[in-house]
Amino acid sequence: MPKSLKRLSLKRLLPVWFAAVAVLPLSARNITFRHLTPDNGLSQVSVNALYIDARGFVWIGTREGLNLYNGNDIRTFRLDKNDPKSLFCNNVLRITGDNEGNIYLLCTDGVARLDLHRDEFTTLYEGSVSAICYDSVLYVARGGRIDSYDPAAGTFEPWYTLPGGAQGKITALYRDPEGVMWIGTERQGIFSLDRDGRPDHPVREGNVIGFYRDSKENVWVGTWEHGLWRRDAEGRWSNLRSGRGEGKGLLSDFVRSVCEDNQGNIWIGTFLGLNRLDVRTGKMDAFVADGRPGSLSHSSVWCLLKDPQGTIWAGTYFGGVNYFNPEYEIYTRYGVSETPGEGLSSPIVGKMIEDDRGRLWICTEGGGVNVLDRETGRFTWYRHGPGGISHNNVKAILYDRERGAMWFGTHLGGLNRLDPATGRFTVYRHREGDPATLPSDIVRDIVPWGRSLVVATADGVCLFDPATGRADRLFGDTEEGRTIGTVADLHIDDRGTLWIAATGEGLFSYRFDTRELKAYRHDPDDPNSLSSNNINSIVQDRKGNLWLATSGTGLDRYRYGSDDFENYDARHNGLSSDCVYDVRDSPTGRLLVATNEGLSRFDPVTGRFENYNHRNGFPLSAVNENAICLTRDGQIFLGGTQGMVSFNETSLSFTPKPYRIVPSRLTVNGRPVKAGDGTGILDYSLCYSQGITLRSRHTIFSVEFATSNFVPANRDEIVYKLEGFSEDWNPARGQHTITYSNLNPGDYTLIIRSAKDSGANTPEARLAIRVLPPFYRTVWACLFYLAAAGALLWFLIRTYKGRIRLQESLRYEQQHIRDVEELNQSKLRFFTNISHEFRTPLTLIIGQVEMLLQVQSFTPTIYNKILRIYKNSLQLKELVGELLDFRKQDQGHMKIRVGEHDLVAFLYENFLIFMEYAGYRHLNLLFDRGVDKLAVWYDPVQMQKVVNNLISNAMKHTPRDGTITVRVWRGDDRAFFSVSDTGRGIAPEDADHIFDRFYQMRHPDSVAAQGTGIGLALSKGIVELHGGTIGVESEPGRGSTFTVSLPLGNAHFSGEQIVRETAECPEAEDAAPEKAFLREKEEMDEGVYDRIRGARILIVEDNEQLREMLVRLFEPFYEVDTASDGEQGWALVLSREPQIVLSDVVMPRLSGTELCKRIKTDVNTCHIPVVLLTARTAVEHNIEGLRIGADDYITKPFNVGLLLSRCNNLVNNRMVLREKFSRQPDRSPRMLATNPVDKQLMDRAMSIIERYMDDPEFNVGTFAREMGMARTNLFAKIKGITGSTPNEFVSTIRLRRAASLLRNNPELNVSEIADCTGFSSARYFSKCFKALFHVSPLSYRKGLSEDPETDGDDGARTVKNDT
Repeated sequence: MPKSLKRLSLKRLLPVWFAAVAVLPLSARNITFRHLTPDNGLSQVSVNALYIDARGFVWIGTREGLNLYNGNDIRTFRLDKNDPKSLFCNNVLRITGDNEGNIYLLCTDGVARLDLHRDEFTTLYEGSVSAICYDSVLYVARGGRIDSYDPAAGTFEPWYTLPGGAQGKITALYRDPEGVMWIGTERQGIFSLDRDGRPDHPVREGNVIGFYRDSKENVWVGTWEHGLWRRDAEGRWSNLRSGRGEGKGLLSDFVRSVCEDNQGNIWIGTFLGLNRLDVRTGKMDAFVADGRPGSLSHSSVWCLLKDPQGTIWAGTYFGGVNYFNPEYEIYTRYGVSETPGEGLSSPIVGKMIEDDRGRLWICTEGGGVNVLDRETGRFTWYRHGPGGISHNNVKAILYDRERGAMWFGTHLGGLNRLDPATGRFTVYRHREGDPATLPSDIVRDIVPWGRSLVVATADGVCLFDPATGRADRLFGDTEEGRTIGTVADLHIDDRGTLWIAATGEGLFSYRFDTRELKAYRHDPDDPNSLSSNNINSIVQDRKGNLWLATSGTGLDRYRYGSDDFENYDARHNGLSSDCVYDVRDSPTGRLLVATNEGLSRFDPVTGRFENYNHRNGFPLSAVNENAICLTRDGQIFLGGTQGMVSFNETSLSFTPKPYRIVPSRLTVNGRPVKAGDGTGILDYSLCYSQGITLRSRHTIFSVEFATSNFVPANRDEIVYKLEGFSEDWNPARGQHTITYSNLNPGDYTLIIRSAKDSGANTPEARLAIRVLPPFYRTVWACLFYLAAAGALLWFLIRTYKGRIRLQESLRYEQQHIRDVEELNQSKLRFFTNISHEFRTPLTLIIGQVEMLLQVQSFTPTIYNKILRIYKNSLQLKELVGELLDFRKQDQGHMKIRVGEHDLVAFLYENFLIFMEYAGYRHLNLLFDRGVDKLAVWYDPVQMQKVVNNLISNAMKHTPRDGTITVRVWRGDDRAFFSVSDTGRGIAPEDADHIFDRFYQMRHPDSVAAQGTGIGLALSKGIVELHGGTIGVESEPGRGSTFTVSLPLGNAHFSGEQIVRETAECPEAEDAAPEKAFLREKEEMDEGVYDRIRGARILIVEDNEQLREMLVRLFEPFYEVDTASDGEQGWALVLSREPQIVLSDVVMPRLSGTELCKRIKTDVNTCHIPVVLLTARTAVEHNIEGLRIGADDYITKPFNVGLLLSRCNNLVNNRMVLREKFSRQPDRSPRMLATNPVDKQLMDRAMSIIERYMDDPEFNVGTFAREMGMARTNLFAKIKGITGSTPNEFVSTIRLRRAASLLRNNPELNVSEIADCTGFSSARYFSKCFKALFHVSPLSYRKGLSEDPETDGDDGARTVKNDT
């Protein structure tokens, strides 16, 4: 132990050197903090620890995982309970490492090691550990004891225990280069242990958080409540605390971390912010989270760390990571303040000028004029108001040394003169009609000329006399001069020539002595002409060159000798942007160029630009026009739209900082590759691998690289090449991923390096890449080809001989297979045809039984027997439908219409259907729901067949007192339900074929349990149509379980299979029996019954029994005609003209569809409704019937109530339409037509009636002739469509026209309206009108619903009506 290290008590501590320390607030901010937060990928906002590995990458410990930041992105390591090699605890408190690929982590639950070579975690110790450090050996503290880790044995061995008098736990460990172990405790302060094991206790109280040793061998110790301790190289201890008064000492006595930057300043992280201590002067600066852009994200700083480039990293409690490099913080920022004197009055800064006192006068947009006192850092504002500047938008400024005045040009406020001594403004404005005033109140620039001022305005240039206030417009008497409107900038060169930048008109030069005005404009055919007619700024450098900042074409130089221009732009000279706002001459001989992308420096000798923008740390994202100012002391002030910055030009040149380029991530065929992931590509992490080997199937690979360069100003272009593929260097262009595809087999080397540095400071990264040839191109493959060719030749000879023998056998086998398939198809066709035949007698049975059930005189016993007959008939109907569905499935015609339904509720409803039958069979039926609700897309009609089949099969094969369980649950992305039983089970040889069609178990226990072999095959087909699977698990004697799996969502269904809105399927409608039987006559509305009574129905049916049943069904409502085939039916349609036709589809001579087609295509019969009746249930058959014009399509067996209701509705709706048409004047006759043919006929009839509207001689004969129809056909057609005779129809149309005239033409009387509508007698017209509308014409015109008294004839004469 050195003698200088003496035990000190708090009373003996030396407060020297720190007494003068004070916190001095900055007038302008020169530190900009960049941030890493959860928005950038950080796993959690609270940062406990930081660590820099050997590659220069930053490790960040949070309360929710470990993070690695490589400059590109953030990778997070967390606990994965399924991965034993993952981090065992997410709360990382401290991080240290050996710089050889191992990182040690102190977590709340113990200590872990991360092997960077393989990205694998190992848990070294689980339990309470309070401190950790590494110095050739890993040391951990548990309570008051320090243990060291033995990597070979994988155990911790006791190393040191605090003296017996010390109580509490160790909170911090640090071993310095001299081998002294510094120990911080929770309550007893600081202990030390030298290399020889001699202990010391220099500070005896305080809760120590951490240690730090700087470059001058000072040891800094942060504590909870006792501020910051410092032990200098001589062993003297000092203590720094927070000041009792404002602006003194630390921000807080709670000091968590300390770090030294490359300039020797000490950075101190406290509970209330970050302090910067200049050790040489004792000056203390403070940085807190003030909410401004670029400030600390949170004031509570937990940890500090400096990387090899000198960047300081700060972890905060609620603000993630903040980082900055003090060496590159060359910019002083000036922001907006709401308090006068503390900042700018507006964020938009324009022209600036320095006065003789060194003050900076600043033009702003919206904030008037600001004056910065550069010594005090305070601002003075001159804003618009009484006695102030005339407008807050200030565009031009001039310092008049001769008069000691300031001149300001404003936007819309004219010219202002300020006397700084008195603060008084004098305003000069444009006065309309006065040529001695300014041409415009928009002043863009001011330059001195002799004792006068040259003023640029939005309406030309004038010469202003400050003594008299008179303004004389220049060169307004010349043609060229009149083209000058808005002037952007003025400049008088060293030859006395006035240069004028006229917006859109180019450049002008003017000689005051000769009054010569010359124009320069852009000429596309002359490369040495002005490059643009829009110039923003003009300046002359120290060498006499005149420079022009253009808008969109870069920088132009005017050459006096040749009187032409030379252009410098982005394409040829490296300028960041061709939109140049301002240019200024620098004392260094370079030009400062402001563009819309930042700042550039131009070297006229080399003709090249150096660019400074947000990519390399320039703070302003948007620079304003004419906003560069160079002060006498070499400071550059630059204004933008977000404030102002200042810096010294010499600070822009710096020595590049070294960094490393590291391959960080490999992707092959679109998949990330990791060490030991099974691909065999990487044995170690990519950054620790010398090379990779790719196989031929690895056609595309990408290598992502990262750099340890976190300083934006230090960034340069990265280039790469693949040796063996190309010798050209390719720029990365800001990207960090290099991709190659389809490389030929061979050896390559990927080289990545800095474009500016060939390896002196930034070593190049090299990765060897070997691409193996495919197997078919290897030597072994060639040998294999020779062997295979010989074997193939032998095989061909042998095969040719054997083929002759096998051909006949194969031909026999193929014929046998065809015979078996044909037999199966014959069986299916037979089943299908016989099923179609079953539907007709089933219709008779069900229909008759339904009518019997309406009779109320049966005894309960007889009624129950009839009801059982009805239920069994429905069951037989279901079996027939199942057989037909199986046939459709076999032919690939089965369609599903899926919607989103609750599978749990659906299964439970079907479960309840079998409850009563299970009780009858003495079976226990159970329902086990794994979830309460499960939304699945399926066709409920088809899925019900699956559920019923599985449950009914279970009941067949389960003995008395057995148990059947229906269970439903959810997997990751699928829904499951199963039906289990405790029955006899299925033999293994049967289980493999149980879903084959027509397959039956060989030895069923009973005949009753024997099935057709169709049900399970149909169920499997339905489930597979839904994209699901069905399987069985069974054990003979113990029962079976059938499990159905259905995928969630609807992505696996086609658009035509998905039904977005709930719609009733025809099959479901037909399959489900009506809950209410036929009560049509009793429940029918009396008006409906009156309408259809006497209507005629034609029944066309070849089955005599069904035809008789239909006659009995419809006789109470209609006059019934019958026909036994389509031809007979067509004849009756023409002769009897029924109101509705009910026809079977399959009939001899003429089918029902052909009959429907004839009816709907014949102009005389197309208005008759047609209802088709058939046993064909497929949707395509329904569509076919509706497509040819059928009004309805009903499948057998049908519900008689449903059939009767649909027919009644068709007839009743037609009659209701006729009534509405006749009684409502505003109804169009087109509403009566139900098909295109009738619509065309009605349109033609209406046009004819309109043409003869006022002709009283118009009659039926004329009507028929105009229509091109026989009178009888016209009568029948008009009667069939409208329910009226042609005379009545014509009269109705005329009366409806009269009603319209009565309401809309008050100038016409009743007699005139009668004449207009073809009535020759007004009295007869009034009589017909009242008969139709139940009100007289006059009352109708008055809007009355009934007559107050009998109307007269309105003075009209009576004329015989012969219409």
